[in-house]
Amino acid sequence: MRLSKIRIAGFKSFVDPVTLDLRSNLTGILGPNGCGKSNTIDAVRWVMGESSAKHLRGASMEDVIFNGSSSRKPIGLASVELVFDNSDGTLGGAYAQYAEISVKRQVSRDGDSRYFLNGAKCRRRDITDIFLGTGLGPRSYAIIEQGMISRLIEAKPEELRNTLEEAAGISRYKERRRETETRMAHTRENLERLTDLRDELEKQLERLDKQAKAAQRFRELRNEERHLEASILLLQWQALQADGAQRLRDLSQRSTDYQQQIADIRHLEALIEALREQYTTANDTLNVVQGEYYQAGADIARIEQSIQHQRDIQRRQQDALRQAEQSLEETLRHAAEDRDKLHVCEQTLADLEPREEALNEQLDLADAQLHDAEDQLNDWQEHWQNIQQRIAEPTRQAQVEKARMEQLERQLSQTSQRFERLHQETASLTSSRFEDDQALLEAECEESAAAHVIAEEQLADLSTQLNQQQQAQREVQTQLDQARSRRQALQGRLASLETLQQAGLEKADKTRNQWLKEHDLDSAPRIAEILKVEAGWESAFEAVLGEDLDAVCTTALPPIPSPSPARGEGSKESVFPKAGITLLTTESDTLAPSPLAGEGWEGGNTGEPSASCYLSSKLQAPRAAQTLVASIHCTETLHEALAQRHTLAPHESIVTRAGIWLGSNWLRSRRQTDAHSGILQRQQEIETLREQLATLETALTDWQQQAEQLRDSIHHHEQQRHQAQADTNRLHRAESEQRSRLHALQQRIAQLHSRRQQIAAECAELDAQRQQQEEDHLIATEQRNTALDLLDSVQIERDSLAASRDERQHAVSDARRHLRELQDTAQDIRLQLETNRTQRDNSQRQLDRFNSRLELLEQQRDTLLEQLQMQDDPATALQAERDTALAQRADVEQRLTHARHTLQGIENEIRQQEAARVQAERRVEHTRTEQENRKLEWQAVQVREQTTAEQFAKTEFDVAALQATLPPDATPEQFQQPLETIQRSIQRLGAINLAAIDEYREQSERKQYLDQQNADLVAALETLDTAIRKIDRETRARFKETFDKVNSRLQDMFPRLFGGGECYLEMTGDDLLTTGIAIMARPPGKRISTIYLMSGGEKALTAVALVFAIFELNPAPFCMLDEVDAPLDEANVGRFCELVRHMSERVQFIFITHNKSTMELAENLIGVTMREAGVSRLVAVDMAEAVKLANG
Repeated sequence: MRLSKIRIAGFKSFVDPVTLDLRSNLTGILGPNGCGKSNTIDAVRWVMGESSAKHLRGASMEDVIFNGSSSRKPIGLASVELVFDNSDGTLGGAYAQYAEISVKRQVSRDGDSRYFLNGAKCRRRDITDIFLGTGLGPRSYAIIEQGMISRLIEAKPEELRNTLEEAAGISRYKERRRETETRMAHTRENLERLTDLRDELEKQLERLDKQAKAAQRFRELRNEERHLEASILLLQWQALQADGAQRLRDLSQRSTDYQQQIADIRHLEALIEALREQYTTANDTLNVVQGEYYQAGADIARIEQSIQHQRDIQRRQQDALRQAEQSLEETLRHAAEDRDKLHVCEQTLADLEPREEALNEQLDLADAQLHDAEDQLNDWQEHWQNIQQRIAEPTRQAQVEKARMEQLERQLSQTSQRFERLHQETASLTSSRFEDDQALLEAECEESAAAHVIAEEQLADLSTQLNQQQQAQREVQTQLDQARSRRQALQGRLASLETLQQAGLEKADKTRNQWLKEHDLDSAPRIAEILKVEAGWESAFEAVLGEDLDAVCTTALPPIPSPSPARGEGSKESVFPKAGITLLTTESDTLAPSPLAGEGWEGGNTGEPSASCYLSSKLQAPRAAQTLVASIHCTETLHEALAQRHTLAPHESIVTRAGIWLGSNWLRSRRQTDAHSGILQRQQEIETLREQLATLETALTDWQQQAEQLRDSIHHHEQQRHQAQADTNRLHRAESEQRSRLHALQQRIAQLHSRRQQIAAECAELDAQRQQQEEDHLIATEQRNTALDLLDSVQIERDSLAASRDERQHAVSDARRHLRELQDTAQDIRLQLETNRTQRDNSQRQLDRFNSRLELLEQQRDTLLEQLQMQDDPATALQAERDTALAQRADVEQRLTHARHTLQGIENEIRQQEAARVQAERRVEHTRTEQENRKLEWQAVQVREQTTAEQFAKTEFDVAALQATLPPDATPEQFQQPLETIQRSIQRLGAINLAAIDEYREQSERKQYLDQQNADLVAALETLDTAIRKIDRETRARFKETFDKVNSRLQDMFPRLFGGGECYLEMTGDDLLTTGIAIMARPPGKRISTIYLMSGGEKALTAVALVFAIFELNPAPFCMLDEVDAPLDEANVGRFCELVRHMSERVQFIFITHNKSTMELAENLIGVTMREAGVSRLVAVDMAEAVKLANG
């Protein structure tokens, strides 16, 4: 792939459209300073995606558009297009089918920047992706501007790494890594947001879970409470029945047992006295036998101890003798081995010491021979280096002149071809038809601009209205959400209170509800639901009314059927529910205050004013309900009630605000866990909640209507705005297209006029250029012949010197090899000598120690043999004595065992009979007491049994069904503690939200969905992390491979440019992903430790060597050089040109220069001039004039 054309229009000083035709691989751009040559390189950087104004030598991106001059106005559009020849298919993929690829960028003063790929609009990223890995880019090593050489060579290690990465083709990996990291960052942000949602939902679930569990728990506890109460009563009833029957049988049995127990005591007393006499006789016999047994045991122990002592002494002496003999044998064997080793070492030392002295003399002689051979080789190398330096200059001069001749021949051919093309182009230039089209396009542009302004004003008005309505919608939605939350809370609270109220009023009793439904009373209110009690007096009314709070209010009593003969008058069967019921006839009563409200104390014998009043004064209710509390007074405190209790009549009572109820001779305090506790207060709260819910529902309806109206209005305005935006965009595109066409047409007309003038001037310049090229060709031929003659004479001398090089090198190599062999042999002998001397000394010392140990072991062995011969066996006499004593002790032991068994039997019998007597006496006393107590207890059980049976009947549980659910060993105590626990649990539950169960289920499903999303995001993060690790591995491998290859090519390229010296790359770190790159260079004949000490020309040449080394590795399609040769002297320019010519076989070069030698290198020259102030143009190049400009 190569760059074939650069089309520029309106970019910086190139106001008129120009085309740089790059026909060859060596194209030179020349012209005077300030004429705009470097703007061509800026144009290439810009179209390839450069977005920094600083790197385009401007203050802002608008500076790339022609900003006017003394004779021209500013224009509004800049355009640059690069045309690539892709006939070799360098760009693969979707672009491999295109033989020519066009990349174009346009920018207008309103900041609208557009990119085009083969005429189709595309993104900036699409352009950069095409060049990834090719070495091309807005800041790649393929574009070397003024100052970039110094910046490249003096760049920081991290910046130099970027250049090497582009050469390695891993810039696309870095781009993919940045994209992956961006996606990971977005994924982590999504994960954080999702975590916040999950945490918030978790809190809601915790709250709803508690409420749902509380609601479920409330239902379960209520059922368990009723079941436990019935179970306890049934078990108590059954236990009392069984207990009564057992107690009656026990009373008759205890009377018979009492007489029998008295007779048993008398028999036991006689038996115990006879046993005590037998015990005294047996104890005396045992004492005599036991003394004989102890004496026999002491004799046997003494004899056995003497036998064991004698045997231990003999065994220790025998062991010591065996050990001494073994040590003596082992010591003799070791001493013999050491004497053999000592003899061998002395013989070896006698052989090695003479050889060591002879080798030392041979080493000195070989070292002297090596020094002589090395001195002769060094003298030859100095002579060879001098000849090489004499050959280098004529060789370089001959090559330069040959290249110059070839270049001049090509230039002469190109000049002739250029003449022919210019004449043909002159005949084709005409502009009459373009001027008519220009007037028509100007009128169309004015009409489009006016329509565009009107459309933008309409769009702004619609956007303002839409924003106002959206703000109003957000405010209404906020109020609506708050109201819904409030309604949900009120509904939950109301449901909890209604459930508690129904339980307190026994509306959940199925039997009772069925009876009410049969008599058309199922919808009748309870009295607690219609009472209006003064605040603070609820406890007093609950204490007085009690179960009457769930009385059913009706206008008349239902018909009562006549009792049948079978049931009798007193039977309740089938007339009323078993749980009981209270009916209150209110007829046409309405809520009214008590007629006694405000009156004084009635009844009693006092007429004095009292601090109390009637309880009915605190009540608004039907008159029938007021009669329930007609004779009850009320006081604020218990102290006041106690003080006035003596004034009460027999039918009167008094109750305090706290609910303590007193009569003239009684006092009642209500249980805190009573089922009717809090009914009135709950009823008032239920009424209040219902009123609040009704008000809230009305407000919700209004807000929903407002939200719906706003939603419809916003939708309508959004459609209008969308249509207005589409119209505005369409008008803007139409206006831009018309202006672009007008501008292009204007530029085309100006180009036609300018081009005719340029062709005339260029033809004159080409004629003079051809004459100068012919003269330069003759001069180059003569200089090349002179250099070749000088080179032939020096090469003869070099060939003669080369013949003696191998002989001297072989002499040095043989001397070094002989010296190494002698040194190795001497080292082996010295090591053997040292080893044998050490072994000899060790063997002598070990032999001396063994001789001393032999003498000591022989003395010890003799002593032990004497001691063993002197001893006799003492065990025979002692064993006979021990056998006699053992026989005597066995006989005594048999008699002792018999005496002990006899005595133990008597003693056990006595203890048993004593214990039996004590137990018999206790039983007699216990039986007498128990007989009296059992009679009283039997009577009490009979009373409790009757009471429990009546209580169980009220529970309405079936005895057989309930009995089947109880375990066989169940007791009332097992159920009492659970019942109390359940009652406390119900009280602790407080207000219950029964709607929480459904809410918890819905939120749980949402939580599972969010948890799945969270798992998916975590898995995505792991996948992206794996992708980054893979990219890092590939990047390391590619970077290391590229670094090694570029380093190798740099080490080869540097001496070619400098004529010697060395240069290499060095990593500044260990991590291949982040390490920087440093350049280490040493020009020939210098000792420079750092590159910063080099001259400007040396730095420039080093940078060129690095760039060309990179090209050798990964050649970019083209390379642009902007006055790279400026700091180089003539000799270095020649080497630079030769290297560029060699590289041009594979790489296309476009270079800007003022140097004569570099101009001669170019196969295609493009001239840039600024005849009109501020406006750059392309002109034909006069080589003679170009040389004058370069020298001047």
